[in-house]
Amino acid sequence: MLAAAGVGLCLGGLELLVIAFTEERHQPGAVAWVLAALSAGSAAGGLANGALSWRSAARPRLAVICAALAVALAAAGLAPNVYALGAAATVAGLFVAPALITAYLIADEAAAPDARTRAGAWVNTAVNAGSSGGAALVGVLLGRLPLSLCFALVAVPALVCAAVTFRGSDRPDPVTGRTEGGGAGQPS
Repeated sequence: MLAAAGVGLCLGGLELLVIAFTEERHQPGAVAWVLAALSAGSAAGGLANGALSWRSAARPRLAVICAALAVALAAAGLAPNVYALGAAATVAGLFVAPALITAYLIADEAAAPDARTRAGAWVNTAVNAGSSGGAALVGVLLGRLPLSLCFALVAVPALVCAAVTFRGSDRPDPVTGRTEGGGAGQPS
């Protein structure tokens, strides 16, 4: 749930940052294209994630995905124009669906069979709550901090989730008693 909330925080904040970025450059019509690039990247990332046969456990893989999302979001703040921002949004999007898919998989694996639907609902709630919180937080920061710093701050929740998830991958699972190891994992 933490990772799902973190991704939600990032996405909610990013949407407002895209609006501010395009308005600052007097190209408000580009908002739709940049957000479409984010969605296209997410769709491609989700398809690639599903097509790969992963050798790593889900938790360390989620940590790597969240870290990559954080780097992509922070780099988006360095975009010199809306085209570069669209490209950065596409790259960031590549990690959105895989992060959420993996969060749902972890919740499903960790829940008792009769609680799996509830576990999935909690992940969904965490994404939505995070998105609302991210929008509210960025709304407060915009105009008070430089835009590039706001992009870096939007990346922080994903980075925190990566660290927490990676550390948690060495602890025994409360349901299975197994540890997942700390390896980053490779697709086969």
